[in-house]
Amino acid sequence: MSKKRFLSCAAYGCLFSLFWLFPGSFAGHAFADEGSLSLSGLVQLRYDGRYLSGGNGEDHKLHQIADLNIKENKWGHFRFSLAGDMIEDIDSQVDDKGDRTRTIHDTWDSSYHGYLYVCQAELYELGHLNYARFGRQYVNHELTTTHLDGFNCLFNTNVFGRRIQPFVYGGIPVRLYDGGGYRDAQELGGGAHVRLDRFTKITLEHQFIEEEPDIVGTYATTEKSSCRQSAFAIRRDFLRKGYGYISLFLLDNSATHINMRYSLLVDRLDLDIDASYFYQFRKISEMPTTISPYTGLTGPIKPHHRAALDIMKGIYKDNVWISGGTEWRVLDAGEEETEFNHSYNHEYLALIIDNLPKKGIHFSLQADFYKVMDSNNEDTILNGGAKIGYEKPETINISIGSFYSLYSYDYYSDTGEKTDVRTVNADIRYYIKPGLYFDARYELDIYDIYEHRFIATLGLEL
Repeated sequence: MSKKRFLSCAAYGCLFSLFWLFPGSFAGHAFADEGSLSLSGLVQLRYDGRYLSGGNGEDHKLHQIADLNIKENKWGHFRFSLAGDMIEDIDSQVDDKGDRTRTIHDTWDSSYHGYLYVCQAELYELGHLNYARFGRQYVNHELTTTHLDGFNCLFNTNVFGRRIQPFVYGGIPVRLYDGGGYRDAQELGGGAHVRLDRFTKITLEHQFIEEEPDIVGTYATTEKSSCRQSAFAIRRDFLRKGYGYISLFLLDNSATHINMRYSLLVDRLDLDIDASYFYQFRKISEMPTTISPYTGLTGPIKPHHRAALDIMKGIYKDNVWISGGTEWRVLDAGEEETEFNHSYNHEYLALIIDNLPKKGIHFSLQADFYKVMDSNNEDTILNGGAKIGYEKPETINISIGSFYSLYSYDYYSDTGEKTDVRTVNADIRYYIKPGLYFDARYELDIYDIYEHRFIATLGLEL
C-alpha cells in the first residue's frame, strides 16, 4: 500500500468513526451565529540578541510569536488553535549555519524563517468523542511526544462498567531539526486508557513509523526503514494525594526502558515525597526520530540505571520550605564511559522563602553536588546559586540571580565544554495595562570569554 493511500485510508476511517458515533450531531450547526466566537491566547514581539567577546560571534533576531485559540461558544464543541514563530535576522548574516550562536528551531524546512508549531481544528465533548484534532499538532499519550501533520482522536466508552478511552492518531511526522525528506515518512498509532476503578488506570499504546533510513536520528546505521514502538503503563492513586506509576516501553518487540515513579503529599506534615527509578535496556542511538536530536551531538546514550529521591518539607507556615534530593546514575555492567556518558551521584539542597519579610518577596538558594564515578578517577563537582525577586500581581515582577557551574554545555549553540562558568541574570516584567506587558531579561556567562544575551518582549494576553 502506498504512503498516500495508507494515510488516506486512516483519515477516512477516523472520519467514518466520528459520524458513526454521533450521526446527525453536525446538522444545523454548520455555521456559528455572529458573535459566538471568542479569541484567547497571546501575541509577542521579541528581540533576542547574543554577543560573544573576542570576536567569537554574535546573533540578533526579531521574533513575532502567536499562540491563539478561537472557540465557538454557541454550539460549544469546536475550537481552532494556531501557534507559530516568524523570525527575522537583523544582523545582516547571510547564513547562520556556521554561527556559534545559532538557535535550533522546530521545523522541517530550514530554508524558511517561519515556524508553524500548531495549526489544528478540534471537535470536543461530542457524544462519545472526547476530542478529535486535525492539522499540525503535538500528540502525547504514553509514548514520547510526537509532532504530526495529521489527526488525533480520543473517545469515551464504557465496557462492562469500565471507563475505556480508545485513541488513534496518524499522519506525516514534522521534521525536528532536519532540513529535508519531509514527506518521506509516515506515522500511525493507537491504544486505550482503561479505568479499572476510581484509582487505577492502565494505558496501552502501539505506534508504527516508516521513514527513509538515511534521515538523521533514525536507523541510519542499520538501514531499516520502519519500526514499531509500544508502551504499557499502570497508574494507581492512593491516599487522595499520592500515586504510584510503572511503565514499560518496547521497540520492535524488544524492551527499551522501564520507568517507575512514586509520589506522596502529606498535608498535615507539609511534606512532599517523589521517588523514581529508570532503566534503559538499549542504546538511544538505535531509536527513531521521536527521540531528542541532541543524541547526534552527544553520541549514543548507553544502557544505565537511574534512581532519584526528592523531598520538600515546609518548615514555617506556607512561607519557608527546604528541599533536597539525590540521584544516582550508573552505567550498565560492561558499558564504558564517554564524555557525555558517566556514572555519577547528584545531590542538592535548596531553601525557598516566599512572602517574607514582605508579601511578594521571593528568595531561593540552592547547592548541587556531583560525584563522577569512572574507572580512572573521581571528580567532585560543586554548583550553586541564589535568586531573589519581588512580585506584585498584574503590576510588576522583578528578579536577579547568580549561579556558578564547574561545567556547562549549550546544545543550542555547540557542545563545547564551558568550564568554571559564572552566570548572572536579571528579569523584569512590567504590566503597562491589564494583559499588555513588557519583559526584559539579561544573561551574562563568564568563562574563558564573556557571553552576553539580552531578550526584550512586548506581549499581549488576549
